[in-house]
Amino acid sequence: MQGESAPSSAVTLEITPMAPGTKWFVEVQDEGQARRIGLSRDKAVVGTSPDADIPIRDATVSARHCALAILGGGVAIEDLGSRNGTHVGTARVAEAWGQAGTVIAIGRSTLVIQPGEDVVETSPGPPLEGVAGTSIAMRRLADQVRRLARHALPVLISGESGTGKELIARSLHAEGPRRARPFVALNVTAVPRELVESELFGHERGAFTGAHIRREGAFSDAEGGTLFLDEIGDLPLDAQPKILRALDGYEVRRVGGAGGGKRTDARVVAATHARLEEKVTRGEFRRDLFHRLECLVVTVPPLRERRGDIGVIARVLLRQLQVDIGERVLTPSALARLTAHDWPGNVRELRNVLCRAADARLGSTRIDGDDVDRALRRDGPSVLKRVTPQRAQELMRETAGNLSAAARAAGLPRTSFRKLL
Repeated sequence: MQGESAPSSAVTLEITPMAPGTKWFVEVQDEGQARRIGLSRDKAVVGTSPDADIPIRDATVSARHCALAILGGGVAIEDLGSRNGTHVGTARVAEAWGQAGTVIAIGRSTLVIQPGEDVVETSPGPPLEGVAGTSIAMRRLADQVRRLARHALPVLISGESGTGKELIARSLHAEGPRRARPFVALNVTAVPRELVESELFGHERGAFTGAHIRREGAFSDAEGGTLFLDEIGDLPLDAQPKILRALDGYEVRRVGGAGGGKRTDARVVAATHARLEEKVTRGEFRRDLFHRLECLVVTVPPLRERRGDIGVIARVLLRQLQVDIGERVLTPSALARLTAHDWPGNVRELRNVLCRAADARLGSTRIDGDDVDRALRRDGPSVLKRVTPQRAQELMRETAGNLSAAARAAGLPRTSFRKLL
C-alpha cells in the first residue's frame, strides 16, 4: 500500500487529563487476537520489527511505526516516520496526546488507550464463531456466552439496535446442548398485535377469522431447542402472562383451545434495546416477567465502546458485500475516520456507510478517508428530518438533561441536536 499525505505537525485532543499516577494500557488489534499491554514513561516503540516493544502483525505497518509513553495525565503519541502514517481521531499526526478511549489507527490495525488497574487476570478465550470482533470486551462476552450456553434458564440480551443481539442468541444455542434442535426466531414488533398469541402458542381451526387450519406456534416449533424473542419489550401486556407460565414450566394452550394445555421444552432467549425497568415503572411490562427474564443477562456493548473492533467488523462486512460492490480495501485514513465516528446505528449503520463509500469509488479497490466522510455526511439530513424538536425535548427528559447523551440517542452531532432544541 502506498503512503498517504504528509502528517500534520501536531494534534492535541481536547479532553480532561487523568491523575498523574494513573496506570495506562493499550489494547492492540492487529491480525492476531486483541491483547492488553501496559505502558510506562519509557518510550515504547510500536511496529513490525522483532525488536519493537509492542510488536504488530500487519504488513501495512512500518518496522518502527510510532511510539507511546505516559506523559503527565495522558499518553504521548509520536509517529516515527512511518510509511502509511499514524492517525489519531480523523487526523494524520506527527505528535499527539491521547487519553482514555483515544484510538490510534496504524495501517489496518488499531491501538486503543485505556486507563486501569494493573490486575492480573485470566486471558479471555477466543471470539465466538460467526461474531466479528476480537476485542477483549467481546472475548469476555464470548466466555460468558459459553458459560450460559450450558444452562436451560432464560437469558435476556440487552444492547442498542444494530449491535448483533440475534448473533449472540444464535451463539448461545450453538454452544449449548440444544444445538441439534431447532433455533426459532420471532421478532415481536413484526407480528400484528392481534396475532401475537397465535404466533407464540398456535391456534385451533376456527379460533378467529382467517384461522382455516390448526397451527403450531413458535414454542412448539422450538421444542427441545431455543426460542429467540427479539424486542421482548414490545410484547403486548395481555400476552405476557402466558409467556410467564411457559417460563415457569406450566402448560400453555393454543388460542381457541379447550381443556388442558401442553408443557413446553424450549429455552427462551429474549432481546431488547429498551430499558425494561423503565417500562415496568410505566406499567408497560409486567414486573414478574421482567424478573423472570433477567435471571441471566448478557449485555452487548455498542461499537463506540469497542472501537478497536470497527476495523475488524468493517473488513468482514466488505467481504460479505464483495458480490455486490466488488473487492474493496480500507486505507489507513478510512480506518481512522471509521473509528472516530460514534455509530449510533452500530453495525447496521457501518454496513450502510461502507456501501455508500464503495459506491462513490467505482473503478477503484480502495476506500479512502474522503469516501467515508462523504458517506457519513449523507446520513445527516435524513436523520435530522426524522428527529423532531418535540422528540429532541423528550430525549433530553429521558437522559435527565444530558445534552451529549440525548444527541447520541438521536444519532446527531451536538450542534445539530442543539438547533432542534
